[in-house]
Amino acid sequence: MRPIPALIAALSVLWATGCDRLPGQPDRAGRYQRPTEVMDFATLYGQNCSGCHGAEGRLGPSRPLADPLYLAYVGPTRMRQIVAEGVPGTPMPAFVEAVGGTLTEAQIAALVREIYERWGNAAHLKGVSPPSYEASGAPTEGGTPGDTTSGNRAFAAFCADCHGADGSGGEKAGSVVDPNFLALVSDQMLRTSIVAGRTDLGMPDWREAGERPMTPQEIEDVVAWMTARRKTFPKARRLGAPGSGGN
Repeated sequence: MRPIPALIAALSVLWATGCDRLPGQPDRAGRYQRPTEVMDFATLYGQNCSGCHGAEGRLGPSRPLADPLYLAYVGPTRMRQIVAEGVPGTPMPAFVEAVGGTLTEAQIAALVREIYERWGNAAHLKGVSPPSYEASGAPTEGGTPGDTTSGNRAFAAFCADCHGADGSGGEKAGSVVDPNFLALVSDQMLRTSIVAGRTDLGMPDWREAGERPMTPQEIEDVVAWMTARRKTFPKARRLGAPGSGGN
Protein backbone atom coordinates (compact mmCIF):
# COMPACT_ATOMS: atom_id res chain seq x y z
CA MET A 1 0.00 0.00 0.00
CA ARG A 2 1.30 3.44 -0.92
CA PRO A 3 2.06 5.87 1.99
CA ILE A 4 -0.68 8.41 1.22
CA PRO A 5 -3.50 5.90 0.80
CA ALA A 6 -2.28 4.17 3.97
CA LEU A 7 -2.50 7.48 5.89
CA ILE A 8 -5.96 8.10 4.53
CA ALA A 9 -7.01 4.64 5.62
CA ALA A 10 -5.62 5.17 9.12
CA LEU A 11 -7.43 8.50 9.48
CA SER A 12 -10.64 6.87 8.32
CA VAL A 13 -10.31 4.26 11.05
CA LEU A 14 -9.73 6.95 13.69
CA TRP A 15 -12.74 8.91 12.49
CA ALA A 16 -14.92 5.82 12.40
CA THR A 17 -13.98 4.86 15.97
CA GLY A 18 -14.81 8.33 17.26
CA CYS A 19 -11.23 9.38 18.05
CA ASP A 20 -10.66 13.12 17.55
CA ARG A 21 -6.87 13.11 17.85
CA LEU A 22 -3.88 11.48 16.24
CA PRO A 23 -1.61 9.09 18.16
CA GLY A 24 0.68 11.11 20.44
CA GLN A 25 -1.50 14.21 20.24
CA PRO A 26 -2.66 15.53 23.68
CA ASP A 27 -6.32 15.08 24.50
CA ARG A 28 -8.58 18.11 24.86
CA ALA A 29 -8.02 18.40 28.61
CA GLY A 30 -4.27 18.41 28.17
CA ARG A 31 -4.08 20.96 25.39
CA TYR A 32 -2.53 24.35 26.09
CA GLN A 33 -4.92 27.14 26.98
CA ARG A 34 -4.07 30.77 26.65
CA PRO A 35 -4.47 32.58 30.00
CA THR A 36 -7.38 34.56 28.54
CA GLU A 37 -9.19 31.31 27.65
CA VAL A 38 -9.22 29.87 31.18
CA MET A 39 -12.78 29.85 32.55
CA ASP A 40 -12.43 27.27 35.34
CA PHE A 41 -13.50 28.83 38.63
CA ALA A 42 -10.95 27.00 40.80
CA THR A 43 -8.14 28.23 38.57
CA LEU A 44 -9.38 31.81 38.27
CA TYR A 45 -10.13 32.14 41.97
CA GLY A 46 -6.98 30.36 43.08
CA GLN A 47 -4.70 32.51 40.93
CA ASN A 48 -6.37 35.87 41.48
CA CYS A 49 -8.41 35.92 44.70
CA SER A 50 -7.40 33.29 47.24
CA GLY A 51 -4.23 35.05 48.39
CA CYS A 52 -6.28 37.88 49.93
CA HIS A 53 -9.76 36.39 50.42
CA GLY A 54 -8.81 32.87 51.55
CA ALA A 55 -8.64 29.54 49.75
CA GLU A 56 -12.30 28.80 50.49
CA GLY A 57 -13.43 32.42 50.55
CA ARG A 58 -12.70 32.73 54.27
CA LEU A 59 -9.87 33.42 56.74
CA GLY A 60 -7.76 35.48 54.37
CA PRO A 61 -6.14 38.81 55.23
CA SER A 62 -8.98 40.62 53.47
CA ARG A 63 -12.75 40.38 53.60
CA PRO A 64 -14.30 36.90 53.22
CA LEU A 65 -16.26 36.34 50.02
CA ALA A 66 -18.01 33.23 51.34
CA ASP A 67 -20.44 35.48 53.21
CA PRO A 68 -24.05 35.74 51.98
CA LEU A 69 -24.61 39.01 53.87
CA TYR A 70 -21.61 40.69 52.29
CA LEU A 71 -22.52 39.45 48.82
CA ALA A 72 -26.09 40.74 49.23
CA TYR A 73 -24.79 44.07 50.56
CA VAL A 74 -22.48 44.63 47.60
CA GLY A 75 -24.56 43.04 44.83
CA PRO A 76 -23.21 41.33 41.69
CA THR A 77 -23.08 44.48 39.57
CA ARG A 78 -20.93 46.35 42.07
CA MET A 79 -18.86 43.22 42.67
CA ARG A 80 -17.99 42.99 38.97
CA GLN A 81 -16.98 46.66 39.03
CA ILE A 82 -14.75 46.12 42.08
CA VAL A 83 -13.03 43.11 40.50
CA ALA A 84 -12.62 44.89 37.16
CA GLU A 85 -11.52 48.33 38.37
CA GLY A 86 -10.09 47.60 41.80
CA VAL A 87 -10.27 50.04 44.71
CA PRO A 88 -7.87 52.99 44.36
CA GLY A 89 -5.72 53.66 47.41
CA THR A 90 -6.01 50.09 48.71
CA PRO A 91 -4.28 46.76 47.94
CA MET A 92 -7.27 45.69 45.80
CA PRO A 93 -5.97 45.83 42.18
CA ALA A 94 -7.87 46.20 38.93
CA PHE A 95 -8.11 42.89 37.10
CA VAL A 96 -9.69 43.80 33.76
CA GLU A 97 -7.38 43.88 30.75
CA ALA A 98 -8.63 47.29 29.64
CA VAL A 99 -6.88 48.98 32.57
CA GLY A 100 -3.80 46.77 32.70
CA GLY A 101 -5.17 43.70 34.49
CA THR A 102 -4.92 40.07 33.46
CA LEU A 103 -8.55 39.01 33.10
CA THR A 104 -11.05 39.45 30.31
CA GLU A 105 -14.55 40.78 30.88
CA ALA A 106 -15.87 37.25 30.28
CA GLN A 107 -13.54 35.79 32.92
CA ILE A 108 -14.58 38.40 35.48
CA ALA A 109 -18.26 37.74 34.76
CA ALA A 110 -17.72 33.99 35.18
CA LEU A 111 -15.75 34.49 38.39
CA VAL A 112 -18.38 36.74 39.99
CA ARG A 113 -21.26 34.55 38.82
CA GLU A 114 -19.67 31.48 40.44
CA ILE A 115 -18.91 33.36 43.66
CA TYR A 116 -22.61 34.20 44.01
CA GLU A 117 -23.73 30.70 43.03
CA ARG A 118 -21.42 29.09 45.58
CA TRP A 119 -21.62 31.52 48.48
CA GLY A 120 -24.58 33.87 47.95
CA ASN A 121 -27.11 31.85 49.94
CA ALA A 122 -30.30 33.92 49.57
CA ALA A 123 -32.22 31.66 51.97
CA HIS A 124 -29.77 32.62 54.72
CA LEU A 125 -30.83 36.26 54.35
CA LYS A 126 -34.60 35.88 54.32
CA GLY A 127 -36.07 39.05 55.78
CA VAL A 128 -32.68 40.76 56.12
CA SER A 129 -32.25 44.12 54.39
CA PRO A 130 -28.72 45.54 54.76
CA PRO A 131 -28.17 49.31 54.73
CA SER A 132 -27.34 50.91 51.40
CA TYR A 133 -23.87 50.18 50.05
CA GLU A 134 -23.35 53.82 49.18
CA ALA A 135 -22.60 56.36 51.88
CA SER A 136 -25.77 58.08 53.03
CA GLY A 137 -26.21 61.73 53.85
CA ALA A 138 -24.44 64.87 52.69
CA PRO A 139 -20.71 65.32 53.39
CA THR A 140 -19.88 67.30 56.51
CA GLU A 141 -17.08 69.82 56.83
CA GLY A 142 -14.62 66.93 57.11
CA GLY A 143 -15.62 65.60 53.71
CA THR A 144 -17.57 62.57 54.96
CA PRO A 145 -21.31 62.04 55.56
CA GLY A 146 -20.63 61.35 59.24
CA ASP A 147 -20.04 63.44 62.35
CA THR A 148 -16.97 62.66 64.47
CA THR A 149 -18.53 63.75 67.77
CA SER A 150 -21.56 61.53 67.24
CA GLY A 151 -19.19 58.87 65.94
CA ASN A 152 -17.30 58.86 69.24
CA ARG A 153 -20.54 58.14 71.10
CA ALA A 154 -21.60 55.47 68.61
CA PHE A 155 -18.18 53.82 68.76
CA ALA A 156 -18.42 53.66 72.55
CA ALA A 157 -21.86 52.05 72.32
CA PHE A 158 -21.23 49.53 69.54
CA CYS A 159 -17.49 48.97 69.07
CA ALA A 160 -15.50 49.75 72.22
CA ASP A 161 -16.32 46.46 73.93
CA CYS A 162 -14.10 44.66 71.41
CA HIS A 163 -11.76 47.36 70.07
CA GLY A 164 -11.17 49.38 73.25
CA ALA A 165 -12.52 52.75 74.31
CA ASP A 166 -10.07 54.64 72.09
CA GLY A 167 -10.14 52.10 69.26
CA SER A 168 -6.53 51.01 69.85
CA GLY A 169 -7.50 47.42 70.65
CA GLY A 170 -9.00 45.36 73.42
CA GLU A 171 -9.10 41.80 74.68
CA LYS A 172 -11.39 40.66 71.86
CA ALA A 173 -10.09 42.52 68.80
CA GLY A 174 -7.25 44.69 67.55
CA SER A 175 -6.86 48.36 66.75
CA VAL A 176 -9.05 50.10 64.18
CA VAL A 177 -7.18 53.40 64.45
CA ASP A 178 -3.69 52.14 63.66
CA PRO A 179 -2.23 54.43 60.95
CA ASN A 180 -0.93 51.47 58.94
CA PHE A 181 -4.37 49.84 58.93
CA LEU A 182 -6.19 53.05 58.01
CA ALA A 183 -3.70 53.73 55.22
CA LEU A 184 -4.58 50.40 53.58
CA VAL A 185 -8.37 50.59 53.72
CA SER A 186 -10.90 52.81 52.03
CA ASP A 187 -13.80 54.54 53.77
CA GLN A 188 -16.07 52.08 52.00
CA MET A 189 -14.20 49.09 53.40
CA LEU A 190 -14.63 50.48 56.91
CA ARG A 191 -18.33 50.96 56.23
CA THR A 192 -18.57 47.44 54.81
CA SER A 193 -16.84 45.97 57.86
CA ILE A 194 -19.33 47.63 60.17
CA VAL A 195 -22.33 46.51 58.14
CA ALA A 196 -21.29 42.97 57.26
CA GLY A 197 -18.86 42.22 60.08
CA ARG A 198 -16.29 39.46 59.64
CA THR A 199 -18.15 36.19 60.04
CA ASP A 200 -14.95 34.18 59.72
CA LEU A 201 -13.32 36.07 62.62
CA GLY A 202 -16.35 36.37 64.87
CA MET A 203 -16.93 40.09 64.26
CA PRO A 204 -20.70 40.84 64.45
CA ASP A 205 -22.57 42.71 61.75
CA TRP A 206 -24.43 45.99 62.22
CA ARG A 207 -27.44 44.21 63.76
CA GLU A 208 -25.53 42.47 66.53
CA ALA A 209 -22.83 44.93 67.61
CA GLY A 210 -24.91 46.40 70.43
CA GLU A 211 -28.22 46.12 72.20
CA ARG A 212 -29.97 47.19 68.98
CA PRO A 213 -29.02 47.48 65.28
CA MET A 214 -26.95 50.49 64.28
CA THR A 215 -28.73 53.14 62.24
CA PRO A 216 -27.28 54.20 58.86
CA GLN A 217 -26.28 57.54 60.38
CA GLU A 218 -24.47 55.85 63.28
CA ILE A 219 -22.54 53.77 60.76
CA GLU A 220 -21.49 56.91 58.90
CA ASP A 221 -20.55 58.63 62.16
CA VAL A 222 -18.30 55.76 63.26
CA VAL A 223 -16.60 55.75 59.85
CA ALA A 224 -16.01 59.49 60.16
CA TRP A 225 -14.60 59.03 63.67
CA MET A 226 -12.12 56.41 62.44
CA THR A 227 -11.06 58.20 59.27
CA ALA A 228 -10.37 61.38 61.23
CA ARG A 229 -7.43 59.41 62.68
CA ARG A 230 -6.03 58.55 59.27
CA LYS A 231 -2.68 60.22 58.70
CA THR A 232 -2.00 62.06 55.49
CA PHE A 233 1.44 61.92 53.97
CA PRO A 234 2.99 64.68 51.85
CA LYS A 235 3.26 63.87 48.17
CA ALA A 236 6.79 63.13 46.96
CA ARG A 237 8.25 65.92 44.91
CA ARG A 238 9.46 65.27 41.40
CA LEU A 239 13.20 65.37 40.80
CA GLY A 240 14.05 68.74 39.40
CA ALA A 241 10.90 70.40 40.77
CA PRO A 242 11.41 73.74 42.57
CA GLY A 243 12.62 73.10 46.11
CA SER A 244 13.23 69.40 45.52
CA GLY A 245 16.99 69.65 45.41
CA GLY A 246 17.04 67.74 42.12
CA ASN A 247 19.37 68.53 39.24
